[in-house]
Amino acid sequence: MTARTLVTTVVLGIALAARTAAAEIPDPMPPPDGGAPDPAASGSPAAEPTPALPPALQAGPPASAPAQISIGRIEVQVTPEAPVKQQDSPWEKKLSGEPMQSRWQSNLYGFVELNAMRDSTQSYGPSSNNAVLARPGTYAGLHGRSQMTANNSLFGFIIKAPDLGDRLTAMGHAEVDFFGVQPSDATESTLYTTPSVRMRLFYFRLKQSFAASSIELLAGQYHDLFAWGASGFYPNSVAFLGIAGEVYHRQPQIRLTYSVPLCCVTIDVAAAAVRPVQRDSEVPDLQGGIKVSVDRWRGVGTQGFGQPDIQALAIGVSGVWRRFAVAEFLPVPGEPKIAFGHGIAVNAFVPIIPAHVGPGGKSAPPQNRENALSLNAEFTIGSGISDLYTGLTGGALFPSLPNPAGLMPPPIYHPNIDSGIVTFDADGNVRPIDWRALVVGLQYFLPGLGGRIWLSANYSQLKSTNIVSLTPENTRGGVFYWQQYFDANAYAAVTPAVQVGASYQYTQQYFGDRPFTGEPGGGAHPSSHNHRAELGFRFFF
Repeated sequence: MTARTLVTTVVLGIALAARTAAAEIPDPMPPPDGGAPDPAASGSPAAEPTPALPPALQAGPPASAPAQISIGRIEVQVTPEAPVKQQDSPWEKKLSGEPMQSRWQSNLYGFVELNAMRDSTQSYGPSSNNAVLARPGTYAGLHGRSQMTANNSLFGFIIKAPDLGDRLTAMGHAEVDFFGVQPSDATESTLYTTPSVRMRLFYFRLKQSFAASSIELLAGQYHDLFAWGASGFYPNSVAFLGIAGEVYHRQPQIRLTYSVPLCCVTIDVAAAAVRPVQRDSEVPDLQGGIKVSVDRWRGVGTQGFGQPDIQALAIGVSGVWRRFAVAEFLPVPGEPKIAFGHGIAVNAFVPIIPAHVGPGGKSAPPQNRENALSLNAEFTIGSGISDLYTGLTGGALFPSLPNPAGLMPPPIYHPNIDSGIVTFDADGNVRPIDWRALVVGLQYFLPGLGGRIWLSANYSQLKSTNIVSLTPENTRGGVFYWQQYFDANAYAAVTPAVQVGASYQYTQQYFGDRPFTGEPGGGAHPSSHNHRAELGFRFFF
């Protein structure tokens, strides 16, 4: 070790020791008169005089700035350590100095709604969906019905959890309305003025984003992946969704979605394990789909009686597969009868006249929605999928057990699956009921008034090819095999929060029986129809 190195080491040690000693000496309490402290008054021996410290240490450098210390001809640079901030982990449930909104983000939304409707028959409750119409000539088919309800009002919460970094985000969604199940003996007053709460949506999403693509896990109750529910394909109508012939369903499910942008389109590929249509089937329903969106071809779309929104042109294809294990058609069943159901859906939203765009071109938000015209369409076909349409059974029931011995009471079959999905043929085999449907709708926003007035119209057709042949001949008058529906709607956005709509809805059904006329095969199938006029009022919040 050279002499210069030794001297430097000694000087550094003296400087650091002096700095530490200065930090440990408490500041003297100044006397009341501002003079020098009196050692005798404190009752302690007089302190030794403190050696004079270098000016740099006496003043104390800033927390993050290095200090230059000069002792003789040698300069020493001392850099104090910066304080380390303790980071709060989102996994730890402890108090934080940050305000709540900086860690958890929440949004309350919903609407208050009143609907008034007048029907020409007594066939429907609040919703004119796929229920069996009252037959002509019956009391319900000859008399009308008026209703007024606020039960479609709803509210919901969307809650976003603290960001965990690495492009991983989590959010939860809860939504309820007032169309819950009422007791079978509920009065009309109870039905309309004291409704039950219904769970609509309760789920969470966990999304991992990459450079451009993302993968998302959804778990909870959400719209079915079959027909790409809640993805912009619903028709625009004052009538409650789903309208006649439309797939509209919510189910508990576990879903994975992979989204990737390619050129000017975005491709979503999804698969889901869904609550089984029959719990005794032992396996969940399986649903899958692919959707292609053209991001730069955008129009104005409105879902149901909701508020207009900007949507991209999109086409979706989806499918469903399910298993049935139905109790044997005997008074005391043995082994279950196994059958399978399946379905295919094709959906489209096409802006025929796209929305106007701002000065920034197609990447800019639209300035208004005047003169925008959009088309929505849905085609579905399947076997054993009637529960995915709102209120659809077609009137199909399980046949009665034979009673050749004339037992009293007669033997009763107890099915372990909901009605209208499957039934038994004449040989005692379980058979899914087939359905196919087409729904087409248009939405047009009138010029003037900033697009606050618009019109829509929808047409649907629903048909079953085997419900009549699977129904015993003496009960075919209680099932329908063909239905068509039409509605026309007008809307006005009085304010951004208040919306009014008026609607006319027409439904026609053909039944499965043929009146005897002396001709081979009987006469034409009888039909029934219903006319509905409806007014809707909504306040969005």
